Amino acid sequence: MMNIRAYSPADKPACLAIFRSNLPKYFAPEELPLFTEWLDKPGLEDYYVLEWEAEVIGCGGFYALPENRQAQLAWGMIHAGHHGRGFGRQLTAYRLALMQKRYPGYKLGLTTSQHTFGFYEKQGYVVKEVIPNGFSEGLDKYIMEQ
Repeated sequence: MMNIRAYSPADKPACLAIFRSNLPKYFAPEELPLFTEWLDKPGLEDYYVLEWEAEVIGCGGFYALPENRQAQLAWGMIHAGHHGRGFGRQLTAYRLALMQKRYPGYKLGLTTSQHTFGFYEKQGYVVKEVIPNGFSEGLDKYIMEQ
């Protein structure tokens, strides 16, 4: 049975394992310290884990940029061993619903790579800009909005 709940510091090892399972195709190795800092933020809010059969197999969140009236999806991922089973779609839909409720009237955005921009297009996002090698060599940055 699937469950989505708020992240707790006890979930950090599972989230780091999920990140590592997606290296190097979906994330650049040099992003690991950034993700670790994100998880270590005091009072981290708006970050969630997806459990399947009592195991954390996904994580993702969002944050707001009030000065731009924009809310951004952040650090969304599913363990590579569970790709293609609809978990990413469910975690994204959950986060989008919360973002729209919490930040009505905000533009919704995200950054992703050439490997996952198509997934987000199916969720209603449109590519606004592509920065070649924007994350690292061979990993382009796609800036997207809804």
